[in-house]
Amino acid sequence: MMNQRMNIAGDPTGRGGRATRRAFSLIEALVASTLLGMIVLAVISAVTSAQSLSFEGQKQILAAMAADDYMTELMTLDYEDRALLNGSEQPVGEMETLDAAPYPDTVWALGRRVGVTEVTIVEPGLGIEVTGQRVVVEAFDEFRALATLETFVPEPAL
Repeated sequence: MMNQRMNIAGDPTGRGGRATRRAFSLIEALVASTLLGMIVLAVISAVTSAQSLSFEGQKQILAAMAADDYMTELMTLDYEDRALLNGSEQPVGEMETLDAAPYPDTVWALGRRVGVTEVTIVEPGLGIEVTGQRVVVEAFDEFRALATLETFVPEPAL
């Protein structure tokens, strides 16, 4: 009975045989490290892409708001005064209201330009011609236009 106890206590495998220890080989460790590295790089790449897309989305929303704000300001001007702003541009990071009040720092990556042209719209079915201004406001960043708004303002009746 004493002999059996010794065997059981001295046998870590519980099989009555010799104990075997299994450890990772160098190749297994390298493969595991490589896989872990690839997973970490994939996660970092995904997070970076998500941040970039989020920033671009934020810029597009701010650009639409800035273009809408400028269009609203332009509609408060007299018909003749609006035409004087044709071709005006506010460079990226230097936007301001028509009263020269600076915009907040949240729009640091945006600029705006305005185009005002005289056009005549003809309705062939009714034979009506309407003369007025085509007003286009564009908000942009350093690479491309992000938002464009366009409206028609008929010439005031005299």
